Amino acid sequence: MKYTKLALGFVLAAILSASTLFTAQAQPIPESSDPIVLAKLDWNGQFVTTEVVAEILRRMGYNVEILQTTQVPMIQALKEARNPASMENWYQALASQYDAATKAGELVKLGPAGVVGSEGWYYPAYMEAKCPGLPNWAALKGCSDIFATPETAPKGRLLDYPAEWHPDAQNWIDAMGLNLVALPSGGEGSTAAELKSATLRKQPILLQWWEPTWVASEFDLKRIRLDSNGDACAKAKKAGIETRKSFNCVGGIIEIAKLAWPGLEKKYPAAYRFLKAFEMTNAWQGKMVKVVETESRKAKDVASEWVDQNEAVWKPWVDAAK
Repeated sequence: MKYTKLALGFVLAAILSASTLFTAQAQPIPESSDPIVLAKLDWNGQFVTTEVVAEILRRMGYNVEILQTTQVPMIQALKEARNPASMENWYQALASQYDAATKAGELVKLGPAGVVGSEGWYYPAYMEAKCPGLPNWAALKGCSDIFATPETAPKGRLLDYPAEWHPDAQNWIDAMGLNLVALPSGGEGSTAAELKSATLRKQPILLQWWEPTWVASEFDLKRIRLDSNGDACAKAKKAGIETRKSFNCVGGIIEIAKLAWPGLEKKYPAAYRFLKAFEMTNAWQGKMVKVVETESRKAKDVASEWVDQNEAVWKPWVDAAK
């Protein structure tokens, strides 16, 4: 009988201990009424992804705000919890800053964003008939003049990223000895509009662009490739080019990660677990961005529709986070 009571005592103690542990872990959601502020960066793919995350967090019960910013100020804002999370951060020109802040414990990497990215110089497919040898970069040596504009003639123009996106195209042009000038664009929307105009008229256009975007498939864009003997990469290395927006000579894919304020896990543990689990795909993002750009819809509304229609995708992430 003593042994039975003793065993029963151990069982009850174990149950109480487990119950206490469960109660401690299963905190009410939201854990704080303070807003989770998500960083909204300056390209539409990041817009819609951020809006999708915000909508799901709101359905979990969180107070969510979105703050427009650019990448360099965002790093400091993440450190100071003014932007507790940013859902799509491309590791090229800013990789050293992201890595240094992560190593110092000032940022936390939540894992891959999910989208698979590439960047470089693009042209519409019809340009291969106008500039034989494409997509090899060396073909540009013989046809750069066809890309000339009144601003750049007799040199050809490469329509570059906006200056605040840290473009490196002119560095590559100089290193490769091409008769081109990189001119910054007014932004994603203006570049897409100029591309549309050029393709309708089958006019020459060469631009710095990236994927995933609906534009790349809609206008049948092709990417300039480096030659197999590595001459362009050797020239870049000699010129001391370290950024990798135009061409990546070291191989591998572009790292695109989710980043957060280190205190996010303690203050909002369920949200933290959800954000770690969340991933966006090229296909999902591309369809939403196309609607935003071609139908003049608000990213918030398009994202809300996606959340309504894809509960089977995101609900397991939410359930596992609670």
